[in-house]
Amino acid sequence: MDRLLLFLFWASILLAGAALIFYAKWLSRGYNAWTTRLRTRYSRINPPPTQEMRELNTKIMTWLFRILGVFVFLYSLLGVLLIVLHNG
Repeated sequence: MDRLLLFLFWASILLAGAALIFYAKWLSRGYNAWTTRLRTRYSRINPPPTQEMRELNTKIMTWLFRILGVFVFLYSLLGVLLIVLHNG
């Protein structure tokens, strides 16, 4: 029973990592829109970005989400493989 729960735990994290990789562009667009709204509302603290900076921010956040997704995916794959291959 414990192995089954551990397997389900690592498999769900594996799916979350795959989702981060797959939806990275959508997540980065949403994050960029959210920060742009905040920066527009509170322009005295930080001015809103230009169109070029918005595109660059979206590219940067896309790659960061993908890198995080790959890390989570590979780490959880290791967890799943250790559970499956463990004799006991």
